[in-house]
Amino acid sequence: MNIKDITIEQWERLEQERLQTQLDPKFQEWMKQLNVSRMCRSRDGIDRANQIMEDWNHGKIKTVHTFNF
Repeated sequence: MNIKDITIEQWERLEQERLQTQLDPKFQEWMKQLNVSRMCRSRDGIDRANQIMEDWNHGKIKTVHTFNF
């Protein structure tokens, strides 16, 4: 499923499920065991990376750079 195809209702349901998961003590313990940081709040980098991958997959990016060291 493409994120562009998700309805507002589906998005809200996903957000509710995410919140419920984050509040689950078992999930919190699992995160603690894996030493996962919750300090990162901004999705800007993730969103940009996803956009670049989508552009690449749709052929918008034509140039491939090769570096010789």
